[in-house]
Amino acid sequence: MFKEGSPIAYDAPAELKKWPSLRGERQKDRGPPYLVYNGTLADCVRELMGKPIKGISLYDIMTKPQPAFDQTVLSPGDAAEIAMRKDFPKA
Repeated sequence: MFKEGSPIAYDAPAELKKWPSLRGERQKDRGPPYLVYNGTLADCVRELMGKPIKGISLYDIMTKPQPAFDQTVLSPGDAAEIAMRKDFPKA
C-alpha cells in the first residue's frame, strides 16, 4: 500500500476516529465517525495500536495524503504497516 522508499511525515496532523457500532460492527448508517484523538500521525498510530484488538476495525485515521500514500483515510491495517516501518519514531 505504501510506496517503498518514500518517507512518511509522522509529525503531520491526523485524527483518530471511531465509527458508530453495534455488536462490534461498523454502522455507517448511524452517522459519521466521531473524533477519539487529535494529534500527529505517529500519535494516532500509537493510540490505535493501543486499542483492544477485538474492536480495532471500528477505527480509521484521517490525515492528508503524502508521497508515500495517496489516501486521506488510513485503515487499522495501514496503521499497523506504518507502525512496523523501521523509521517509525519510538515513543
